[in-house]
Amino acid sequence: MGNKHEDQVCNTVIGFIVKRKHLTIIEICCPDKEKKKNVPSVDRMIKCTGVEVVLEHTLIESYPQQIADNNMVAKLLGPLRAQLSGQLPTPGHYELCIDVGAVKGAKNSQAIQSALIKWIKAKAPFLRVGSPNVAPAHYVREKPPGVPFAVTLYRFPRRDGKIWIALNAPEYLREQRRQRIRKALNDKCPKLFDAKGDKRTSILVLESNDIFLGNCCEIARAVAEELKAHRDAPDEVYLVETELKLWTIWILKDGSHSFQDVANPGPYYVKPS
Repeated sequence: MGNKHEDQVCNTVIGFIVKRKHLTIIEICCPDKEKKKNVPSVDRMIKCTGVEVVLEHTLIESYPQQIADNNMVAKLLGPLRAQLSGQLPTPGHYELCIDVGAVKGAKNSQAIQSALIKWIKAKAPFLRVGSPNVAPAHYVREKPPGVPFAVTLYRFPRRDGKIWIALNAPEYLREQRRQRIRKALNDKCPKLFDAKGDKRTSILVLESNDIFLGNCCEIARAVAEELKAHRDAPDEVYLVETELKLWTIWILKDGSHSFQDVANPGPYYVKPS
């Protein structure tokens, strides 16, 4: 995630806010990049008719090296979806699950993919379509020959013949995510509070880019709980999920209202600007 992506996130959320609040932009500057004197050091300062906005963006990973792990999983296992399309027994669809961090260091991706395809085709016909009445006959967990990590193959109703890739969430995921949210708020809230002064509106943009384990409700609850300890809380907090072509925006805080009390918190689907 480089500066270009961060710029895209900031610009997209600004566009959403401007439309939502019916604002007219006069000027946008990037104080953190421009290092202007006597200007608060934030990611964006937006001058609009009748109001000034200061904005900070930060990325929240679900666990350490989550984005790097997601990229490795997508690169190694993503091609299986196309290669197995229409080749698995119906009814029902399949989920191939691996543990977080399992693919780290895996080499010879073509050989691993071939071994997994052979194993999935062999196991799928013997799985029953998942329901409370058939468990555990709807899944199998093994370390297939030629694969350096264990996998679990599930069979579930609907989406006939499709296969999806997923990560097994570790038990400690919720606390690790909470710690990252706590650090983000501790880093960004004082900065925004100083930049806000007496007249500006402060906005914090939290980004989640986790197609496997991202959970907007868990993030929203953690943010609401952690903000209780902050007298320097931003005026508004937005969550933007950037893992798909259409991004999703949620309003986690709007003035004195937190996620569950915000009128129309989302989801709002936007094209990246």
